[in-house]
Amino acid sequence: MRALAAILPLALIAAPPVLAQKDVSPCQAGRLALDAGESAQAIEDLEACLSSEDLDPDREVSVYAGLGAAFLAEQRYEDALNAYNFAFAIAETQRAEVIEPTLWRNRGIARTELGQLEEALSDLRRAAAEMPNDVMTQLTLGIIYQDMDRAADAVVAYDHVVRLEPSWTGAWINRSSALLDAGMTGAAVDDARRAVELEPDSGTTLNMLCWTLIQDGRARTALPLCEQAVALEPESGAIVHSHASALEALGRMDEALPLYRRAWQLAPDDPEIAQDYQRTHNP
Repeated sequence: MRALAAILPLALIAAPPVLAQKDVSPCQAGRLALDAGESAQAIEDLEACLSSEDLDPDREVSVYAGLGAAFLAEQRYEDALNAYNFAFAIAETQRAEVIEPTLWRNRGIARTELGQLEEALSDLRRAAAEMPNDVMTQLTLGIIYQDMDRAADAVVAYDHVVRLEPSWTGAWINRSSALLDAGMTGAAVDDARRAVELEPDSGTTLNMLCWTLIQDGRARTALPLCEQAVALEPESGAIVHSHASALEALGRMDEALPLYRRAWQLAPDDPEIAQDYQRTHNP
């Protein structure tokens, strides 16, 4: 479910809008580009801002924070982490004030993407303490807890996301995934069903319901849903894999084998898909 959390809003820090002017400084231009969602331009302008203007510490922290947000939007996570580290270093050494808890959250997101889970967890807990109703904070906490095999904690984090965004299918899908990890398959099915109710024509939601039903021992009920999901997204390795799993659970291994191969061809880096391919083709 990691991909669901990868779509990050560009305006990740709270900042007053800058009014458009004919002639603006690089700092103002960078903020305007950031507010407009033009992350690549924002990076160029904010880097020019840092090199061309003599900024007081508070403003320099703000510029580095904006630069970090733009790097996050461009999925340049190492650069984003460096920008946030500069912001915190300036705040600590020059007594600038890091007012926005979103800085803790965003650095935590960058660290999560770089696999620095313990450090990310520390940042995100700090952010959650100051803004407990921030969806991105809770969502990323859930992702980290799942990656750390702490399913119960992940469920708690996703509970917050479901409460805050009940109309977003990703909230239900992520909690369903965590519930599966926790061995609560019946509850996972219920959450996946809720996601399908919200988006009945989505291959992703149908696949989640298909997969949870398989794990709950209801492959016969799952199979038609798997088939619908494949029809909607035939190039998804995860969805083809679910279809294969349903067929295997029903004893239709001759039909499942080519689908396991197809799933592996579509998503060779997925550990579970690769494991099932090896299991079924190289016993």
